[in-house]
Amino acid sequence: MSTLKIWDLHLKYDGPVTQEFMDGNTSLAKSIAEEEGVIWKIWTHKEGTPHFGSTYLFKNKEYLMKYREMHIKRLNKIGITEITDHIFDVLEDLSKINNAPLG
Repeated sequence: MSTLKIWDLHLKYDGPVTQEFMDGNTSLAKSIAEEEGVIWKIWTHKEGTPHFGSTYLFKNKEYLMKYREMHIKRLNKIGITEITDHIFDVLEDLSKINNAPLG
């Protein structure tokens, strides 16, 4: 079994999606790129709704859990409290057949 972990995160952001919001997310994306244990992150948004999400690939569960705790606190600090998340094991052998970017 792989040590790689997927973290699937969904949240509701009721604020306006302004240029300031996007600039803040650009800064956040750059800081996430430097986080230990994060291999990649995909950002998602359901157009026309307040629903945003992310899917991350982590090197292992320890890195994921450390980051998860910090990130949920950060989201709560800016007023985001409606959060749903799931942690998954990566089935590497099958994923490689389908060209998954496993790092």
